Amino acid sequence: MHKIALLAAVGLFVAGEARAQQLLADANKDDKVTLAEYQDNRRKFLMRADHDKDGKISAAEWKRGADILREEIRETGTDGWSLIGKANIFEALDTNKDGFVTPAEIDAATAARFAKLDLNHDGVITRAEARQLDRMASAKPKS
Repeated sequence: MHKIALLAAVGLFVAGEARAQQLLADANKDDKVTLAEYQDNRRKFLMRADHDKDGKISAAEWKRGADILREEIRETGTDGWSLIGKANIFEALDTNKDGFVTPAEIDAATAARFAKLDLNHDGVITRAEARQLDRMASAKPKS
């Protein structure tokens, strides 16, 4: 997995000045991310694509949102920007195959993802776990 995929899709780290890292989804700044924080962060991030504000994301809105995000990431000089929007995530999230992604579908997918990211299965992702996930992603060969 490319590092950009981990950063954008997982939403755990955000790099700042001098590459200092903070936990992106840590809403209460206690150095750990709960399932609720993770789901809220990912839902808000993805629902930005809901251009018509009808509470769901169409395939066209998803594509437009991916195009905007890809350009924003490209402008930062981050490797892997061209991969954004290429992973069929919309199709995976649209579990009922009605052509829309809803907040409930996002929450279901992020709950499953959180369970995999919570390496010690204690219900929170700590800064140490996020760093370990970052190292694991960095160590994987790029395809």
